[in-house]
Amino acid sequence: MVEAVQYPYSLKFSIATLGVLVLLMLIIVHNAGRSNMIIVFVVYGFASLVFIALTAVIVLKRLVPALKGNIALQLDDEGISDYIKEVSINWKDIKEIHLVRGRSASIMRVDMKWESDYGSQIAIYLRWIQGKDQEIYETTLAYFEQWQAETGE
Repeated sequence: MVEAVQYPYSLKFSIATLGVLVLLMLIIVHNAGRSNMIIVFVVYGFASLVFIALTAVIVLKRLVPALKGNIALQLDDEGISDYIKEVSINWKDIKEIHLVRGRSASIMRVDMKWESDYGSQIAIYLRWIQGKDQEIYETTLAYFEQWQAETGE
């Protein structure tokens, strides 16, 4: 029996995301303030509502759990628990695990043996998880390979 590995939420990425939202909002405020057209203020009002909603979601769903030190991803004998999406995947249901690299962060794609409630592929976004993407992927792959060796699958 292998000890569980837990990865917390990424505080750094949560703060960076909020910083980008604030920067975009300041750009819109600056441009709207230089215009004297009513339509610009209507668009600004709509954009403000969208930014406020996005900020609230980021704060509640990502920043608060990161500040509390909550676990975002757990690997154990049973499988993978993605607490961000609230998905648990048993090792026996996994066909393959891939790392899909992106510009700012990677996605760990889990191919299922059959169609689950979440589809035949489950994406785990590593940007919201504290740690290096490659290390998280390699640890997950090691758990999966160990499970395959123990069960003969």
